[in-house]
Amino acid sequence: MNAQRWMDGAQSALFIVGFVLLAVWFKGQSDTAAFQRRESRALDAAIGRAGAQDAVVRGSESRVRARNASSRTRRVIGRIEIPRLGISAMIGQGIEPRILELAVGHVETTAQPGEPGNVGLAGHRDSFFRGLGNIRERDVIRIVTARGTFRYRVQWGAVVEPGRVDVFDSTATPSVTLVTCYPFDAIGPSPQRFVVRATQIDPNAAAVAVATPLARAEFQRRPS
Repeated sequence: MNAQRWMDGAQSALFIVGFVLLAVWFKGQSDTAAFQRRESRALDAAIGRAGAQDAVVRGSESRVRARNASSRTRRVIGRIEIPRLGISAMIGQGIEPRILELAVGHVETTAQPGEPGNVGLAGHRDSFFRGLGNIRERDVIRIVTARGTFRYRVQWGAVVEPGRVDVFDSTATPSVTLVTCYPFDAIGPSPQRFVVRATQIDPNAAAVAVATPLARAEFQRRPS
C-alpha cells in the first residue's frame, strides 16, 4: 500500500514538473514572438518616419559612422533578412543569453551595419538561425535599419571550433559574419560552430539571381 502511494505521488510530481517545464517553454516562446512583433513594428515605423523605406544606404563613410554612433547604446539595431531561407529576425545589441532568447545578437566589439569592417551576428541554431544550414553561396542577406538597408552576398560557409573568435575580426571589405552552433541536429551542447561570411553589395551592382550550393569541402576549407 505504501509502495503504491509512493508511486502515485511520484507520478503526480513528475506530471507537475513536466507541466511547469512546458509552461515555461510556452512562456519563453510567447515572449520571443511578442518581442519580435513589437520591435519589427517599431523599426518599420522608424523607417517610415525617416523616409527610408526600401532604401539602400549611400553616402560617405564619415556620415555612416556618425549615424551609427548612437546604435551601440540601443537595445535593437535592425532586422536581418535572408529571403531565400525565409529568415527574418530582429537584431539585439549584445550576445547575452536573454538577448539571444529574444533576437539575433550583435557582437558589440564588431562594426555596425554600414560601417567599414565586419558586422558580427550570433543566433541560436534551434530558433532564428534554424535554416542557416541551407545557405548557399551568393545568397543575399539584408540588414534593415532605420538608416537604410544594407545588402550582402554570401561568399563562404565554414564549420569551425568554438574558440575561433577571429571570425569576428575586422575585414578590409565591409562584411557580415553569422555564427550559430553546429551540428544543427545536435542534442545538448554543440561541439562546433557554423560560420557564414558575406560581403556588402555595391548599391549600384546588379543582383545575382542564381545561387549554387556551398560544397561540403568548402565548409572544411574556410576559414584557413
